[in-house]
Amino acid sequence: MCCVLGFGLLYPTLMSGEVKRKITYRLHPSKRQGEAMRLLFDAHRHLYNAALEQRIWAYRSQKKSIDFKEQCRELTQLRAEDPLYRSINAQSSQVTLRRLHLAFQHFFRRVRQNKKAGFPRFRSAARFKGWGYKTHGDGWRLFPGEEMKNGHLRLSGVGNIKLRGRARSEGTPKTMEIIRDHGRWYASVTITCAPVRKSGTQEIGFDWGLESFLTFDEGGVVVNPRFLSQSQSKISYLQRQKSKKKRGGNNRKKVVLQLAREYRSSSNRRQNFHHQQSSRLVGRAKLIGTEALNTSNMIRPSRGTMKSPGTMIKQKKGLNRSILDGAPGAFLQMVQYKAEEAGVDYIEAPTRKVKPSQTCPECGSRKKKELSERVHRCPCGCIMSRDQAAAQVCLAYARKQVGNQPGGEVPPLGGPGNHETPVRAA
Repeated sequence: MCCVLGFGLLYPTLMSGEVKRKITYRLHPSKRQGEAMRLLFDAHRHLYNAALEQRIWAYRSQKKSIDFKEQCRELTQLRAEDPLYRSINAQSSQVTLRRLHLAFQHFFRRVRQNKKAGFPRFRSAARFKGWGYKTHGDGWRLFPGEEMKNGHLRLSGVGNIKLRGRARSEGTPKTMEIIRDHGRWYASVTITCAPVRKSGTQEIGFDWGLESFLTFDEGGVVVNPRFLSQSQSKISYLQRQKSKKKRGGNNRKKVVLQLAREYRSSSNRRQNFHHQQSSRLVGRAKLIGTEALNTSNMIRPSRGTMKSPGTMIKQKKGLNRSILDGAPGAFLQMVQYKAEEAGVDYIEAPTRKVKPSQTCPECGSRKKKELSERVHRCPCGCIMSRDQAAAQVCLAYARKQVGNQPGGEVPPLGGPGNHETPVRAA
C-alpha cells in the first residue's frame, strides 16, 4: 500500500540553491518494535504534559513564567532522576519542549490580537501526534533505497524499521518527525535538495471552481472529482454507527478506526490528484495566472446565513463542505512551489483589485454577477463561460505584471468577442 507523499509547505530557498522538502514514509514495525515505539510515544506525551503542568503551577503559585530555555536546563536533572525520561533521546526531548513553547507563543499572539485565545491543553493519546528529532544521526538514521525509495529507518531504542515511500527529489536528510495516525506509524523526513522540474512554452490562465475544478483561458476544463462526496454515504453511515456505540467500548473504537481510514483514503486520493494536475500544468507553462483565494473567507458565513449564533443553515454547510473538499489553498500552494522549481512565472491576481469574476476580458468593463450566473454576457458582445472569462482576466493581469506595465484596469485580451466559446473537457 502506497504511503502519503507530499511537500505541504513552500520553504525558503537555501544558500546553495537548495530548498527544504518533506517525505512521508509509511513505517512497518514488528510487534516488538511497535511496542517500543508506543513506549516512546507515551514518554514524550508525559514530558509534554509535565512541562505544561510545571508552567501552570509556577504562574499560579509564584506568578512566574517559565520559558523554553529554563525547562531545557531542568531537563538534564529530570533525565538523571527519572528512567522514563532517560529513555528518550536528549535532543528529541528538546523538540517536545519546543512544541509546548510554540503553543504558548501562539496563545499569547492570539491574546494580543483579541482572538479566541485557546490556552495550551494537556494531551491525551488521541490528541498527541508524535515526536521529533533535530539532527540526522542523533537518535535516528535513514537508510533509503535507490532514488530514496523504501529502505529502513534506524531508531534509537527501537532498531531497524522497514519503511515504504519515495522522494520526488533526492536530497540530504536533516530532521524527522514520527507520527502515529490511528494505529499506523509514519516518518516525516525533512531533506535539503535541488529539485529540477521541466516547464513548457504556453501562457496559461485558470480559474478554480466547484462546478469544474479548473477552467482554462482557452475554454478547457478539468472535472471536479469531489472525493469527499464519493465517500459521503459511507462516512455518514459510520458516523451514525459511532453515535450508537458506547463511549470507551471496543466496538466504538473499531468504528472510529474505520471512519479515520475512510477520511484518510479521501485525503490521499485528493492529494494525488492535486499533484498530478499541478505537475501537468507547470510542465506545459512558461507563465501561469490565476486568482488569489482565501479559503477562510470563502467558508465564512455571510449575512443572512445564520439561524442562530454558531449554527449555519444546511445550504451554507454543504457549500463549505464542497469548498474544503476541493482544497484550493493546498492546490495553489503546489502549483506555486512547482512553478518556482521549474522557473515558471506564477502570478495570483488580487481579487479585490482585479475582480476577475466581474470583469469582461474583452473590454475591461465590470458588472456585478450573482453566484448563480454561470455565463458571462457583456454589451460589447463577449459571451463565454463565467469561469473562462475569469481565467482570461487573470492571464491578462499576469501578462501585465511580467511585462512591467503600469497599473490600472486589466487590459482586454483582444480578438473576436461576438461568439460563445464552448467549454470542452480537458
